[in-house]
Amino acid sequence: MSKLAGIFYFDFRPVTAGDESRVYSALKDGEQRPVRIYRSHGVVIGHAVSASDTVLGNDCCSSPDGTICTWDGRLDNRADLQNQSQFDSPHSDFDSDFALQAYRNEGPSGFGDLIGDWSAAIWDAPARRVLLASDYAGIRPLYYYRGSDRLMWSSCLTDLVRWTGLNELDEDYVASFLTQGNAANRTPYRGVYPVPSGHSVCVSADRIVRRAFWDLPFRQETRFKDERCYEEQLKALFREAVSVRLDKRGRSCAELSGGLDSSAIVCMASQLRATGSHPEVVTFSYAHERSTEARYFQEVERTCNFPAVHLQLEDFPFVAPAQVGNAAPSWWQPRFRELARRMATLDSSVFLTGQFGDFIMGNTVDDADQVADYLQNAQFLQAAREAFSWSQSLRVPIYSILWRALRTNCSSWAAPAIAQTTCDRYGSIDSIAPDFRKRVALSESEQDQERRWQSAPPGRRRRLRTLSEMLAARLLQAPETLQHISYTHPYAHRPLVEFMMTIPAAVVCRPGEPRRLMRRAFAGLLPPLILRRKSKTGYQAAYRQALLPLAVELLRQPADIRMVEYRYVDRSSFTERLRRFTEGLDCNEPQLRQLILFEFWLRSSGGPVDREMDEAALSWIN
Repeated sequence: MSKLAGIFYFDFRPVTAGDESRVYSALKDGEQRPVRIYRSHGVVIGHAVSASDTVLGNDCCSSPDGTICTWDGRLDNRADLQNQSQFDSPHSDFDSDFALQAYRNEGPSGFGDLIGDWSAAIWDAPARRVLLASDYAGIRPLYYYRGSDRLMWSSCLTDLVRWTGLNELDEDYVASFLTQGNAANRTPYRGVYPVPSGHSVCVSADRIVRRAFWDLPFRQETRFKDERCYEEQLKALFREAVSVRLDKRGRSCAELSGGLDSSAIVCMASQLRATGSHPEVVTFSYAHERSTEARYFQEVERTCNFPAVHLQLEDFPFVAPAQVGNAAPSWWQPRFRELARRMATLDSSVFLTGQFGDFIMGNTVDDADQVADYLQNAQFLQAAREAFSWSQSLRVPIYSILWRALRTNCSSWAAPAIAQTTCDRYGSIDSIAPDFRKRVALSESEQDQERRWQSAPPGRRRRLRTLSEMLAARLLQAPETLQHISYTHPYAHRPLVEFMMTIPAAVVCRPGEPRRLMRRAFAGLLPPLILRRKSKTGYQAAYRQALLPLAVELLRQPADIRMVEYRYVDRSSFTERLRRFTEGLDCNEPQLRQLILFEFWLRSSGGPVDREMDEAALSWIN
């Protein structure tokens, strides 16, 4: 995919050769790709395209008034836009033309018309401002730094951090990452931010304005008289979601775990290939010791007859000491690097995943919030019956179901997506140092997140809260190692998401029937063995196998733990939990994983250098 970068000086000073060199080097980055640099008063804006980008429409465009639009991504609804009067005359085949016209017609809110995985950077010459925007799910990355006299942006966090030299850690990010595994609208570096998903960031000499152009569909409702209509609409939207993401010119690749989500994608790709509209797909499956997934993904391979690649997770583990992320800590780096290498040999630039499928398709055993809808409508007998059904399914007292529904109806509260269910005393221990907890005012509430989901009807509030939190955290963003390809998720197709979030919850799942609608709609798509699956093997064994050597290394030299040196964690609590982890005892392992990853990332990155920054970078940004 494309890369974006640029610099905007607020005093409109002449752009220097050094400025152009910085932008050019970030865009080129050792790859053989054309680089386009545009200059104006106080602005240098750059765009790098791969060989496939021009065919896909990922080029840049300009208007007679000097406005320039650079684009990275894929636009899925170009045909629909061409039929709208406000998009009457795009003069080229580039997606960036539609983005620029949307902006010129409606300002930043016009980006809400653009469906796809994308980010854009626009230099608005008449208004003398830069506008950065990212799609509703934040899949294509874009970062920025606003200093006292300039704005710098890049689609690669590593490049932007290198430019600015600003490697002082953002403690709010650290606190969120260590406790929640992600940090909404932050990066590890103080002053460097991601463009929020579904938002535009307008930067001029005197101000910065963030504005949402997409909102949660909490006011919408989709109802059909015939339940079969839900099935037909789901099948049509899913077919579209897969079709627009497949490479129509060459091979695409797709993850195949053997679960319902990834299997449905591969089976739909097989149907599309049978129509002659798409080339073949190469599937990637992951196996590890004691895994039972092989029989399932091999069944899909036999059904679809696509070329298949099997990777052993012992060879490409969850984490390795020297592979813990680049500018930000991240999991699965060994696997991502191998995927990038294999895809290069296949000459493929598209990789489809099944991410988001569990959530969108209602793979939950607990959607007892459906009781709240009956209470809201004063249907008390039906509410009692519904609560009893969920009580039987979940094997919990009926009063707990009714109390949650009552609380949801009588306030703006919604239950969190994942409730604390463990009974051991380590279930709530996070090892955060008391002074650090006070310093960042850490609490369980989402301090910086918008709470638009609170306006939703009670029965839908929990799902919308979960969706809001996942999008704010940009959990679907392409990993930096794979940003050069179209790393994409059919279950995040915006029309599909909006449909599934606005239909009655009882259509999606029922007590004891997770994925109720999906199983009915995909009955003719999935092999019977897959369709009957009720559960899926997790990666817990692979996680533990990869993390054990790291835990042992930390215990070998506890005095060298950097998180303790920076006063982020308490040494005794952390080392006790590491010891318990190595012995297979309770230790709140999911959160402990975050601590281990962050510790090794600090070691590999060198840690914060807030005392002694690179002098050349300092002199430039100051």
